[in-house]
Amino acid sequence: MNLLQRCTTGRACRIWSCCVSFLVRYFLTIPVRACNSSSFSARSLLSLEFSSSGSGSTPSSITVMASGLQPVRTGDCMRILKVIDFFYPAEEAGGPVPVAYNFAKRLVDRGHHVTILTSNLLTSTARMSRKTFEDNKDGIRVVYLNSPIRYHWTAITPSLFSFCRTELRDFDIIHFYAYRGFMSLVVAWYAKKYSVPYVLQSLGTVPILVRSKTKKYLYDHIVGFKTLRGARKLIAKSYLEKNHYLDVNIPEEKIAIIPNGIDVTEPLDGLRKGAFRSKFNISDSEKIILFLARIHKRKGLDLLVRAFAGVDIENAKLVITGPDDGFLKETKDLVKRQGIEGRVVFTGPLYGGDKFQAYMDSDVYVLPAVQEIFAMSVLEALLFRLPVIITEEFGIAHLIKDRVGLTIPYEASALTSAIERLLTDQALVEYFRVNSVELLKEHFSWDTHVDSLEKLYGEVLNGA
Repeated sequence: MNLLQRCTTGRACRIWSCCVSFLVRYFLTIPVRACNSSSFSARSLLSLEFSSSGSGSTPSSITVMASGLQPVRTGDCMRILKVIDFFYPAEEAGGPVPVAYNFAKRLVDRGHHVTILTSNLLTSTARMSRKTFEDNKDGIRVVYLNSPIRYHWTAITPSLFSFCRTELRDFDIIHFYAYRGFMSLVVAWYAKKYSVPYVLQSLGTVPILVRSKTKKYLYDHIVGFKTLRGARKLIAKSYLEKNHYLDVNIPEEKIAIIPNGIDVTEPLDGLRKGAFRSKFNISDSEKIILFLARIHKRKGLDLLVRAFAGVDIENAKLVITGPDDGFLKETKDLVKRQGIEGRVVFTGPLYGGDKFQAYMDSDVYVLPAVQEIFAMSVLEALLFRLPVIITEEFGIAHLIKDRVGLTIPYEASALTSAIERLLTDQALVEYFRVNSVELLKEHFSWDTHVDSLEKLYGEVLNGA
């Protein structure tokens, strides 16, 4: 049975009919203009204090606060829903997963009730299970909706309708991670219906840079921009992402800059110097230039391969680490055409301790990405005191430049020169190493950014 037959028979037919019906309904009813603050003041806030039984499913007391009588303030217990298409253990999906987790965990530590609404997607081709299920991760309630249909990492979750009808009104605020997709579309519609305010961060996806450009353009102009403009606040991780919002006519007063953070005290127990080199047969005398990210066209791998081919240092080794996101074959073909197969190592994706071992054994970290608003891998590299090379278009380039690394124009010759400089100028490398952890403490403290997010939620709930 081919795809068309599967989509027009039985259960799949009902799912597609439901999805199409919802899209039509959404398009005809949801307004372009954002909800104003008075829409929230008309609803009651429900705050549940749960017993400490562990599951968090049985409330020991219920307090109802009517809007206008006792408004929510920063620091009060909030019931927060975070919506993301994928979550642990789906590490292959990349940076959004640990970011959503770290913010959620720290909000739970401050006494808030956080639910993460996600799908059961595990990898780019597999699911965790064939049904919807729940789990508890460090005090965070996680609802994994079954996704029988998918489009890349976009989950299609029919049980989302039931969740929204039965539970959405119980939340004080919703936080979306991304806006192009079935889950954000459905939840945003119900959020408007039930007058539940939401904030949204696009994760750098507003500009249409690569892949499915026509589909993204059509989606944005039919429903996507309505989801963006319906948010009370939009979160940018850098000034570059703020400009992305401004480019699609989002008012500046609706944009808040809240970067990601990193724990500079993260335990590194069990890591052993040289273990990564030993595993991949790289000698101690070789200099490792590490690329660790999704293997995607916009990450600049084609530029990096061409630049590395011009590096005139015999013991230099390029290590490419990360899950394939549609650009692995092209990258390997380019390596072959450049005649540098013997100088390049593909490790596949690495997670947890294996990933940290790669940083520990490397000499330089390079991410020549296009329009990269932020990258957790850069912060992780700095945690291991690696000098970094990024492009001038990077969202945090102004913090990196000449303090902990080099910034370059998007040119192969400039990247070649930067790599050679960091492999030969030990005084400069030591200067960057000394500054690394101080930069992380100064600009990327989790506590500081959770303070900002908590304050933002409070402002939204108070109608600001």
